[in-house]
Amino acid sequence: MKHGLSSTVFALILFICCFRSAYCNDKQQKSRFEKIKEIVAKNMDILGPMLKRGPSKEMIDFYLKHEAKKKKKRESDFEKKKKKYAKQTKTMFLHAYNSYMMHAFPADELMPLSCKGRVRGLTQSRGEVDDALGRYMLTVVDSLDTLIVMKELELFEDAVKLVIRGLSFDTDITVNLFEANIRILGGLLGGHASCLYLQSVGKLSWYSNELLMLSVDLADRFLPAFDTPTGLPVPKINLRHGTHGLKDNETCTACAGTLFLEMAALSRYTGNSSYESLARVALNFLYERRFKASDLPGSTMNVNSGHWIRKDSGVGAGIDSYYEYLLKGYLITGDKRLWDMFSTQYEATKKYLKKNKYMTSVHAGAPKNRVKEHQDALQAFWPGLQVLAGDVDEAAEVHSHYVQVSGHNQNTLPESFLLTGQLYWPQYYIRPELVESNYILYKATRDPKYVDTAVTILNAIENRCKVVCGYAALKHVASGELEDRMDSFVLAETFKYFYLTFAEEEDIGIPIDDYVLTTEAHLIPLHVQFFSKEQVNASKEVCPDKRIYAWSWLEDGLFGRYFTNALPSHICLMEDQPYNYKIKQKKSKEEPRTITSSLKASNFDYKNPEHVAVLRSMGIHIEFVDGEKLQLVHNAGTAYSEQLGVEGVIFMKEITEHAKEMSRVAQQQSVAPRELFVQSLLNRETATFEAGRAQFGPDLTDGMRVAGTAELAQPADGCSVIINRLAGKVAIVHRGNCMFVDKVRHAEQAGAVGVVIIDNAEENSALLAMSGDGTDDVNISSIFINKADGAKLLEMFGRDPTMLILELREPIAPDEKCGS
Repeated sequence: MKHGLSSTVFALILFICCFRSAYCNDKQQKSRFEKIKEIVAKNMDILGPMLKRGPSKEMIDFYLKHEAKKKKKRESDFEKKKKKYAKQTKTMFLHAYNSYMMHAFPADELMPLSCKGRVRGLTQSRGEVDDALGRYMLTVVDSLDTLIVMKELELFEDAVKLVIRGLSFDTDITVNLFEANIRILGGLLGGHASCLYLQSVGKLSWYSNELLMLSVDLADRFLPAFDTPTGLPVPKINLRHGTHGLKDNETCTACAGTLFLEMAALSRYTGNSSYESLARVALNFLYERRFKASDLPGSTMNVNSGHWIRKDSGVGAGIDSYYEYLLKGYLITGDKRLWDMFSTQYEATKKYLKKNKYMTSVHAGAPKNRVKEHQDALQAFWPGLQVLAGDVDEAAEVHSHYVQVSGHNQNTLPESFLLTGQLYWPQYYIRPELVESNYILYKATRDPKYVDTAVTILNAIENRCKVVCGYAALKHVASGELEDRMDSFVLAETFKYFYLTFAEEEDIGIPIDDYVLTTEAHLIPLHVQFFSKEQVNASKEVCPDKRIYAWSWLEDGLFGRYFTNALPSHICLMEDQPYNYKIKQKKSKEEPRTITSSLKASNFDYKNPEHVAVLRSMGIHIEFVDGEKLQLVHNAGTAYSEQLGVEGVIFMKEITEHAKEMSRVAQQQSVAPRELFVQSLLNRETATFEAGRAQFGPDLTDGMRVAGTAELAQPADGCSVIINRLAGKVAIVHRGNCMFVDKVRHAEQAGAVGVVIIDNAEENSALLAMSGDGTDDVNISSIFINKADGAKLLEMFGRDPTMLILELREPIAPDEKCGS
């Protein structure tokens, strides 16, 4: 044969060329195809019969084994590379952390060039940058959960003990609320979550919620910040004196909108809903004040008037983490309203802010007008959020832009830069945002190029920023001049995201996929939404996790707050003590007048658009929490007039009294339970379960019974249109995500003759009397059983899914059962 090749070897080469051509681009394929054609044409006398037969099984096996060996070697090299840089990342982190502990602790931050601590009021002031410092061991608190992520358990335990013994917030110092929340409160909660995990695997038995107690102490000091007409917190707070003497009433969107994760987690840990409620009011207010022309927020607002001061809108400094906390707030609470709020504004960013491969800034009221020609390093977080929102391809495109800018500046992303790539602010503070997005993209795609990007940036930090005492920021990315600054986020976030990119699961000290990372990369368990007071033994209150938080401001002062529960089947009422702040009241010579609300609480129907509009005019906002809990929040500052604001106060008082009456009725009705009788015609087994009654639909009284074969509703929660046929059957649905009456309505629409609702609470609490929403339009009966009995019912259904009879009825006396 020509060229000295045997026919078998030549055919193998031809097969490999054809096999691989599918992985080449069009130009490569065309070039390879032309060469193959040329060789085939010269050797058709030998190849003709072989091509007709195709490659032999031996040839294919040989090629596949050869490729498998090469792939295994590539994977082995890749894993070795990741392991190497995971180790290097930990070494770099420990160099920074140990330098801080040796030269700066307990100061807030390390000055890496001076090898000493930065102490507020003692070292030279840097202006508002120092508002992040509060003489509260900032760097060690911010680093707690990084230590656990890197499996440095001894250092973590030592750090926790140091914080418990030495941290106090009783200082006359004014701090930035946003920074104190994400760094200190977030750091304490991340440390607490880490301690709880370690206890779950048999370690740290001495820990007794001390970090959580510190969190409560700090968060309680935040509360005066929220005492504004809008519910938006003021930007600064004095840790000892609250807002006394502070006059700054302008806050950025991110500053007011980046409190929810930490405050919600604290509420879920402690059972005290006030923290979450305050942060939620701020989020809701920002969302309601978005510009209707674009659905975009501005960047700075007056907390007293609720008017936008700066109307530019982007995804960088001043707004960035507001979007992040809407999405992640949904992840840790399951509150769909937060997802809806995020989705509305996220679509607006795609429509107005995305330009080619980068994100720009526009006037929120006139979104076609661009207002900035520069970007900032904080925007580099956006691709990570895009991945969480499901836009992986677009995230990769935007991310590549920031990587490119970083590459043009010796792999250090400058603080701000023009759209042309020129420097605007040339500093490099070793920020985490680019590394964060890179990690999330790698986790989503497993594309090795993101590991390569991380290696490049990590090496740049090592080569350009490392000094004897830690890592110093760059004053100028071009000259490489150093600045005596090492922010706590370098340890809390930057090194954490590097390590998570490189490390394998067994090298991470905590199951990271079970947690949401805050904007400061602190750990909040995904299951925190299921926490209750009973689990943490933090309160003696009854049913605290099922209450409506209704409050009112009147004339710039907190008028009062009331806790009531609008969960239809388990109503409880509590009155909490008002804050110890004086209520401002205007002096008037006029005779006092009696004001009544234009809408009576007893007539209120949340599904009536006219009622909703009336409440909105009075400054009352309506939303559902966890699907079941109706929440009313009154803010007189948003009412259409002063008189309507006062009417809102009256309405809130009436709804409180109405809830008390509902509670009384529910308690009376709950003492008359119902019964579920289950019979399998296939297996001849029976069971009887005690059940709670419904306050809507036909009641099972005077011997009334409802029976039919069992059927599981689809979807299981019955909160949307049920897609399977239930004609003549008794539907089984699960509690959660919507009101009980809505589940029954959907089942009735699908043809069901009755409904059994299974509780989702772990403990076997008292059976609920399910109440409706004020509209009596249900024509079938329903009952409620606890989770344990529900599990038994589902087991019986599994054994007999076609002939299981369910009968809803009043309890039958023993003698009646014998005679039946």
